Amino acid sequence: MHYWPSLARTFYGFLILCLLMGPLSADAQESQGAFLDVGLLVFDPGIPADKAARSRLGIFPEIRKSEAKYMPVVLRDVLMQQAGWGAVRVLPELMDSPELLVTGEILHSDGQQLSLQIRAQDAAGVLWLDAVYEGLATPADYTGSPQSDPFLQVYENIAADLQQVRERLGAARTSTIREIALLRYAAALAPEVFGDYLVVGESGEYMLQRLPARGDPMLERIIRLREQEYRFIDTVDEQYVNLSDAIAPAYLLWREYSAEQAVFVGDFEDRVLGRKSRARPGSFAALEQTYNTYRLSRIHAQDLDELALGFNNEVLPTSLEISGTVYKLSGTLENQYGEWRDILQQIFALETGLTPSP
Repeated sequence: MHYWPSLARTFYGFLILCLLMGPLSADAQESQGAFLDVGLLVFDPGIPADKAARSRLGIFPEIRKSEAKYMPVVLRDVLMQQAGWGAVRVLPELMDSPELLVTGEILHSDGQQLSLQIRAQDAAGVLWLDAVYEGLATPADYTGSPQSDPFLQVYENIAADLQQVRERLGAARTSTIREIALLRYAAALAPEVFGDYLVVGESGEYMLQRLPARGDPMLERIIRLREQEYRFIDTVDEQYVNLSDAIAPAYLLWREYSAEQAVFVGDFEDRVLGRKSRARPGSFAALEQTYNTYRLSRIHAQDLDELALGFNNEVLPTSLEISGTVYKLSGTLENQYGEWRDILQQIFALETGLTPSP
């Protein structure tokens, strides 16, 4: 079963719109200067290469891959509820110089405990966050709506820390970060034109050397190209949100079973150590309870794996025709994003006569 709808109609529609639209006006750019756009890269799933380690840790690879796409969506929703951010997007692949890039790795996720390594860095190379965020879920956390997340506090803590750093920035610094992000994007695309506008310090931070002239036609093309790329990312971001909504009820139930299993395993270890237990140590009732919970968890994991495959599966190939040239996008969304960027770079090369940077 494919949960990803074909993107052909969407691609073709917004591609025509993008090519007809001009660059952002100076007023529009200035009106956005008080905000920073946020890019949330799909998380590192943290899957061990060793199968024995996966089994020992109770990691189902397909489910964990889905979690790596589901969790950034939850964080996206929390950030969007805060004031002061610009666009907040989930990125299938790293794009050149987001204004604020947030990456994450899943260290542990079993329904009872969530542990995430979160790193945030702005376009100037300044590190905002590099910390581990953890949360524990209780049975009461699983009594809410099917769309509620039992670890919502973890994401709220991340968002609060990001907001705290952002609030320390003045308007001038925020504007500088936005300018650096644009010039890094421009330098990656046309280094021979924009390569000397920035300098990298010994600490790895980017600093402005100079700015292009107001209304620079080459920069206007860069701005238009980046906006076209954003429109593709917005389409992908919407798909992530839709699929997260679709998988949420089954995923929540699986996490609840996993949490119960973790509790029973902990109770068993306590019994081995001679601690008190509700069931008599080694009793048939205790063993049956543990086995039944494990069995239900495994059965539900198989069902969720089917949904997870829909989340991680390849989409249908997409063909686009531009000025008589047919471009075919195929494979995963990550692959299609790479192909889409190649198309935009070819358009840029045709418009400017420059060879795009590899």
